[in-house]
Amino acid sequence: MKLLNFSVGESGPRLGVLLEGRILDVKRAYMQLKDFEPPSWFDSVDNVVRGGEDALGLLRKFVDALTNSERERLSLPLDSVTYHPPILRPEKVLNMSVNYASHGKETGRNNIYKEPFLFVKLPSCLIGHERPIVLPRSSSQVDYEGELAVVMGRRGKYVSASEAFKYVIGYTIMNDVSFRDRRIHPATPDFGLNWLHGKSLDSGSPVGPWLVTKDEIPDPHNLSLVTTVNGEVRQNDNTRNMIFKIPEIIEYASEDITLRPGDIISTGTPAGVGLGTGKYLRKGDLVSVKIEGIGELRNPVQ
Repeated sequence: MKLLNFSVGESGPRLGVLLEGRILDVKRAYMQLKDFEPPSWFDSVDNVVRGGEDALGLLRKFVDALTNSERERLSLPLDSVTYHPPILRPEKVLNMSVNYASHGKETGRNNIYKEPFLFVKLPSCLIGHERPIVLPRSSSQVDYEGELAVVMGRRGKYVSASEAFKYVIGYTIMNDVSFRDRRIHPATPDFGLNWLHGKSLDSGSPVGPWLVTKDEIPDPHNLSLVTTVNGEVRQNDNTRNMIFKIPEIIEYASEDITLRPGDIISTGTPAGVGLGTGKYLRKGDLVSVKIEGIGELRNPVQ
């Protein structure tokens, strides 16, 4: 299933399911067809994820029982809603640094390390599909990074690579927007890069448009990934070229850290970013990241 958080008008975010190119309003459908309030699991994607397999199974059963006419009557066109991040309030957002050799080469980092290198992004910088990337006044080198992101579905600590996929509920797309000229700080020689301002400024993590449950993507390491800016292809690669695969990343991330349902782990970006080409984002640009089996994450730049 493809699950999303959406809103209409002034209403708050609520749970939707993508069906035949339309969005099923789950709560509205449940109330109309069952004539009573739905379980709280059906309030948002977050609640479904935190409800685990039981919640997902109940939602699947409800959706599968809908007739074609009910699906049509109780769903909305894709262009009639506001999209929110597929996980509204993740406890953690973790991102891989230099997980494609091609990206390492274009940025002058040719070493292949023995362990994944992860950094933290603030959940407050997440925005949804079609929402604007707002250029900050402090940066003139705003960059795009199209990435496959993993969403955790179970609580786990010390997760072995061989067990890792049991803890995954699904996948989405992230644009790991980076503020290249904010990475350097007067204290950088002593403390390293300024990850806070280099990665977590407001609107710096478009994610979505939806979460695709893992049963629909049997091999996340064989997906095409294409990023365009104003229709010009900037990145064109395949997730098979990750240096560290998803099980290795989860094993490393869960070492002495408890991963929880809804946590997002973004798996790194291939070559073609502005840091390598000199083509940074400008006001009026439209950035698109397409990943096979998931869809397209699209955001204007303001």
